[in-house]
Amino acid sequence: MRQLNIAKHKRKVKEAKEAKTAAVAVKDTGVKVIRTTFIAVKKAVTAFPSLALAGLGLILLLVIALFIGVFSAFLSSSLILPGTASLSEEVLAHTETIEKYAEKFEIEDYVAILQAIMMQESGGKGNDPMQASESGFNEKYPRVPNGITDPEYSIEVGVKTFADCIKQAKVKDPTDTEGIYLALQGYNYGNGYISWAITNFGGYSKANAKVFSNMKCEELGVSGYGNPDYVDHVMRYVGLGFGNTRGEPNFENMKAWGMNNYYSQLGLYGQCTWFAWGRFYELYGYSPGFTGNGNQCVDQLVAAHPNKFEKSNTPKTGAVFSGVGHNHVGIVIAWDGTNITIQEGNLDGKTNTFQEAKTDWQTKTYTLAQLNSIYRGVVFANPK
Repeated sequence: MRQLNIAKHKRKVKEAKEAKTAAVAVKDTGVKVIRTTFIAVKKAVTAFPSLALAGLGLILLLVIALFIGVFSAFLSSSLILPGTASLSEEVLAHTETIEKYAEKFEIEDYVAILQAIMMQESGGKGNDPMQASESGFNEKYPRVPNGITDPEYSIEVGVKTFADCIKQAKVKDPTDTEGIYLALQGYNYGNGYISWAITNFGGYSKANAKVFSNMKCEELGVSGYGNPDYVDHVMRYVGLGFGNTRGEPNFENMKAWGMNNYYSQLGLYGQCTWFAWGRFYELYGYSPGFTGNGNQCVDQLVAAHPNKFEKSNTPKTGAVFSGVGHNHVGIVIAWDGTNITIQEGNLDGKTNTFQEAKTDWQTKTYTLAQLNSIYRGVVFANPK
């Protein structure tokens, strides 16, 4: 791969733009919080006209309560970090059944999400591991907590329920993170949340999840409704974001391969860095943060995402690798302790057109010793 010589002034311009973008994002987020709070209050008052008769004091209390609910959710919201916890043996034992029904309901690309849902719901234990008894798709057992007494039927109903949530949330593909978050919260709250969130807020946020929970508590006269932090709790078990490490690149996904890709902006279609950037985005749903040569990518990835990745001489599935003596970068899609399967681009050593670049890649399996020999040493950025 040819070296990328990026001028110092270009880096400074880029950094200045990023700083401006970050400042605008903070401002826009604050404005959105205020705006969404106002909308929520307005709708609440409209829905309950008797509040007007209760006097100005009650209305002010409602405004304050809703504002605190939204704003506290905003302040306490944390970055969603996929893959910070592991699946249990009980969940892994159900994988074949999950895959069976994921295929039946045409959401086979979301098996990792379904496993994470089960982990959050039950840890894979009990007769209703997907906690699907209260779903409208449960037609055999009482629709009460733990009403289902057949684990396979629980999985069937749970998968069908999530497939419906995917449809209602209009999720485009496994890289549509915002759509998946909306579908996940809908699985926890019921599909009424999905349409409500889209109508009132344009989609999911932790803040509006909190508002919906508070609204339902008030409506039903209960002290708790669902889990406003459900998305965070599920996503900690999704080790590789939303992509499928066993699949092939989807070059129709322009978020990964178009101008969102740093190397596409430079016209470097077909370079190993372009391929690794795009494939990483497909797997994780966000930018890897590297902008240099192939042998720099591991260090840049770890620096960009220190809470998510760590440098190692031994790989994990989902890692990015950099050649030490040979300027190259690729993705690890499987590792069994001996054999390592990688995906890499730039087989012809050239910069290509986009159409040419779509065929200039491969999936290949080596021993770790062979890979080290080919690239004269390799290092890995492993998901934590």
